[in-house]
Amino acid sequence: MDQVTLTPSTATRVAVLGPVLVEGRAGSLVEPTGTLGRSLLVALVLARGDVLSVASLIDELWGGQPPRQGKAALQTLVSRVRAESAAGLLVSSHGGYALATGADGTDLGQAGSLRDAARAAVALGDHATAERQASAGLALWRAQPGAGLADAPASELAARAGALQSELRRIRVECRLHQGRSAGEIGEIESLLAATPLDEELHLLLLRALVDGGRRNDALAAFARFRSALRDQLGISPSASLLRFNTELLRDDSSPVAVQPPGRVRIGLREVPNRLLGRERDLAALEQLLLDSRLATILGPGGLGKTRLAQELAHRSSAPAVVFLELAGVRSGEDVVLALGSILGIREVSSATLKLSDAGVQLDLRERILSVLGERQTLLIVDNCEHVVDAAAGWIADLLASTTTVRILATSRSPLAISGESVYLLDSLTSDDEGSVPGPATQLFMERALAARPGVILPEVTVSRLCTRLDGLPLAIELAAARVRSMSVEEIERRLNNRFALLTGGERTAPARHRTLMAVIDWSWNLLGDDEKALLPRLSLFPDGFDADAVAAVGAASSGSDTTDALEGLVNQSLVSASENPATGLMRYRMLATVREFGELELAASGEEPRVRTAMFAWAQRFATTWSPQLNGRNQVAAFRRVGAEQDNLVSVLREAIGSGDAEVVLAVYAMLGDYWLMRGAHTDVTAFSASVLHATRRYRPDSNHLDAAIAAYSLIATSGFSGDRRTMLLGLGRLRTVKRLGAARDARIEMLSSLVLASTDLVSVERLLARFRASSDPAISSLSSLLRGQLAENAGDVVGAMAEVRRSYELSKQTLNVWCLASAAQSLASLYSQSGDAAEALVWAARSETALGELQASADLQQLSWLIAINEISLGETSRARSVFTAFISEDAESLSPQFADLRAIGLTGLAEIELMEGHTAAGLALYRNATESCRSVSPRVAAWFAVISSGAISAHVAARSPDLAWVEKTARQLRTRLLVTQRAQTDLVDQPVAGTAALGVAVWLTSPECSVRSPELVRTGLQLLAIAQVLGSRQDFPSLNLARHVSAATAQHGSAAVDDARAAIEGLGPMEALTLACDLLRHPGLRLR
Repeated sequence: MDQVTLTPSTATRVAVLGPVLVEGRAGSLVEPTGTLGRSLLVALVLARGDVLSVASLIDELWGGQPPRQGKAALQTLVSRVRAESAAGLLVSSHGGYALATGADGTDLGQAGSLRDAARAAVALGDHATAERQASAGLALWRAQPGAGLADAPASELAARAGALQSELRRIRVECRLHQGRSAGEIGEIESLLAATPLDEELHLLLLRALVDGGRRNDALAAFARFRSALRDQLGISPSASLLRFNTELLRDDSSPVAVQPPGRVRIGLREVPNRLLGRERDLAALEQLLLDSRLATILGPGGLGKTRLAQELAHRSSAPAVVFLELAGVRSGEDVVLALGSILGIREVSSATLKLSDAGVQLDLRERILSVLGERQTLLIVDNCEHVVDAAAGWIADLLASTTTVRILATSRSPLAISGESVYLLDSLTSDDEGSVPGPATQLFMERALAARPGVILPEVTVSRLCTRLDGLPLAIELAAARVRSMSVEEIERRLNNRFALLTGGERTAPARHRTLMAVIDWSWNLLGDDEKALLPRLSLFPDGFDADAVAAVGAASSGSDTTDALEGLVNQSLVSASENPATGLMRYRMLATVREFGELELAASGEEPRVRTAMFAWAQRFATTWSPQLNGRNQVAAFRRVGAEQDNLVSVLREAIGSGDAEVVLAVYAMLGDYWLMRGAHTDVTAFSASVLHATRRYRPDSNHLDAAIAAYSLIATSGFSGDRRTMLLGLGRLRTVKRLGAARDARIEMLSSLVLASTDLVSVERLLARFRASSDPAISSLSSLLRGQLAENAGDVVGAMAEVRRSYELSKQTLNVWCLASAAQSLASLYSQSGDAAEALVWAARSETALGELQASADLQQLSWLIAINEISLGETSRARSVFTAFISEDAESLSPQFADLRAIGLTGLAEIELMEGHTAAGLALYRNATESCRSVSPRVAAWFAVISSGAISAHVAARSPDLAWVEKTARQLRTRLLVTQRAQTDLVDQPVAGTAALGVAVWLTSPECSVRSPELVRTGLQLLAIAQVLGSRQDFPSLNLARHVSAATAQHGSAAVDDARAAIEGLGPMEALTLACDLLRHPGLRLR
């Protein structure tokens, strides 16, 4: 977010003028998750630092439908927001909560302070300063405030922000009119009047703007309309000031014309042909920068719109004199002073016999320039300095040192690098929508395209994507838009792979360097030195930026020379951008896609590509060897961030290495990326490369130095059958056995996991290995072993034993600082408490896991956690955030979802079903439950487990509601029975017993219901025994409809406590496996088969 400040020390910690943002743990602004979390922050911002009581916050957030345990729900919400925000920002005090930041710590407070400062400047008659303050305040708005929030804080924020924005706009208009700048303000005043059509002060401003613009008759007509409106609507006459202004107009028969105030000088300014889009914040920031500094340089690559922005600043300036000097046509440094003297109307020599190189002539010309510029306060704009940067910098430094009246704004692709220079890095235009309005890049394309061919069809999504591929460069966007004369937008996008051939149709009146995209890059390319020209093409192979190590690796591929100076030269020419990566703390360098494509063309022409690609492979292999072990060490978070920063580059290398058959690079990079992906929950990324990795390394035999990478890679592939294809998994398993015969892995974790993979078909061997690893003196190995033992215990229905093992893993992980293991243990505990029906404790552990997963940016696991949090919030009566989570899960078109994500859609429908049932909308809830069941009838193991849980919940909900749809309930119960029998036959030792228990519960609820069509005393007893077995197997209770205690109570009420006790007695003493076997025997009753 751009930061607009009153003083350099003020920082935005919470932003609400657009999507809600809060200062995160890393110090940058992040968007908090959930509607309620964002609404909480807005409510506290609106309190202006005061403490809001618990009761007030519950009323603000939930309105007339507070959760049953309101205080607990609020505490959970506060904990979640604190986990995402900077330490100490949200504080508890005197029975409530507050933000530990003053008004200037929020953008709403900063806007208010800027409004107050603007008012004070108006009172002193300093309209220029007042305008800058008002513009700075308006630049804080990023989108419409209040969208997607709870009703109360949303409406209050919208009202307060709207009133503040209107006042700032009014101040700015008034100040511009006072400075004689009425052009463009009439539309702004009319926009303000649309909201308050009977505002007399605004109408007076409108009349003044019309008169200043030479539209006397329009002003008279506007007054007449307003007088009629006042008479008709309020029965009153206009104020004395309006009547007096109208009288003066009537006395003056001549049509007034806009005249510049005395003493104002404007030299070299061009009238702009169209409006400037997407640069309001840049304008406000540059106006403030010129107020604070006498020299500001707008820095950026060619085609970014620096000249257009500078022209706009020149037109908006209130300085007595504004001079715009264009250097694009200047051929040499000597000509800079000639150009300056010429635009000021100074003849450079007084005699035809003298030359400019004569010292006397130069001195005379300098003195005359200083004399002219020193006559009044002057804004001098020096445009396009890069090709004569030394001469331009010298003259600018001299002007600043020799005058006190001159402020200078320069535009350049390279900095001037002189004392006092403040550089402003200009960004590309964004294609992202701003609320309901397309982003400025998209708007620019649409405007220019419609001007080129009024009937052109402009699909907004395609245009936005096209503008993103064009790097948001205004010139490239305009060149592309001009192509609609002969192409559709889709055709332009398809042909963008050869952008330099496509984007050639610039305006005839444009400078030569701006008529084609190639000319834009060529202009900078020709200013580079030999080392810089050699380096840029080599860096073009990196698709996603690079750091200094990568630059050194490929930059020296041919010459062997140091790359530091050459890289700095590319940055100085704005061909490479540089910024700190907040995740890694390192400088990150990037090229625009346009520059990178230019570099690729140069690299291909140079013949160096094979050598550079070999160097890139070597860099990737070194990177993997260095960071792979640290993905599981004490430096884990830093390692995750380093790998995350290079992920796209490494994937590119992996693809290239697979294609060329470089087995060592393939295995090293895949082993590291696969480990990284698995720990972030990105399982499909692992399986996507499995088969091609096996093929590329089929003849490779690793030596001892590369054995660990091979073992790790093949271990990953050998587990891919759970989310990939079984054939690849078996091939990976065979390859793993082969390389393990060459020796054990040096890394203890790789050796442990590979041993478990090889034993995975024998549960007894796995348990024996885990017991041995649990006893390891290495706490990292012992912790991981306990985590896996906990998962096996949960799978066997031993929830208590699972909790004990996972808690042990959690405590050991705190010692080893293994954040992933810590997060996984907390997530497992959250799931265990959730399936046990303890929603409050589940949320406590989920919050701990969420914090740790956030550090690792494990988006897939965070998504998994989001539904767990949401469903347990429903159990506590909090439905608003949960609804948004589950709605997001079903927002995708069902046909577009791959099978492995079908469970997310089913979970989303189930969550919404539970919300509807809780809120009393029974028919809607049952319909959603039926849809959820149908959406997860897939036979894949991952989704089949969810079919058992969700269909049991659906049966339970239908029976509890006495649903008339008995045929659907019976069909689903019979299918559930069949699925469980098939699963038990296929995976006797690997059946997930809580899931099996949930399936038994679903059939039990059907059999014990009064509406059961096959009801008989024998099948009722079967149903009651299945209900008791569900308890033994630890059936999942994540959803309210699956609550075991509720079902036992219902069965007791229906059949009597004696029958329920008899069923319990019939299975007393059975262990989970014996209980599962009995359940399957009971389900084989002929009366339960599918009909």
